Amino acid sequence: MAAHTAIAGFADTIYAISDDLPAAYSATGYAATGVVFSVIGKVESFPEFGSEQSINAFNGIGGIEYTKGARQYGQGPMVVGDLPSDAGQVILKAAAATNNHYSMKITYPDGEVHYLDVLVGSWKLSSATESGQLKRTAMLAMCKAPVVVAAA
Repeated sequence: MAAHTAIAGFADTIYAISDDLPAAYSATGYAATGVVFSVIGKVESFPEFGSEQSINAFNGIGGIEYTKGARQYGQGPMVVGDLPSDAGQVILKAAAATNNHYSMKITYPDGEVHYLDVLVGSWKLSSATESGQLKRTAMLAMCKAPVVVAAA
């Protein structure tokens, strides 16, 4: 499997969601479970994700000491054009009403895939603007490290 060999864009990226969870949070776990994903239509934006730890400072008399905080994997808004009949958007809406974890699959144009374990915290209609479109915002929190499967 090959990693990116050039800068990749987001055009034609496919975002999908499932209420199925993998047997294990690994490439083999997702493949072995046969998780069924529904494509989310009309995605406008997706939040950044990946590993992050805060840096904490202890200001002791003898000097400052630094430690790392808890690992986080990202959170933020996913914005979509409002399509109430879209299967992926129906699942996002349902996910916002539960405390359950969901699986997401992001497939990039070069074939690389990122699997995410997410919680959906909200499903809101956008504020109205002159000449604006109806949009929905799902607040996502990534709960585990992304599982990256390089393009074949």
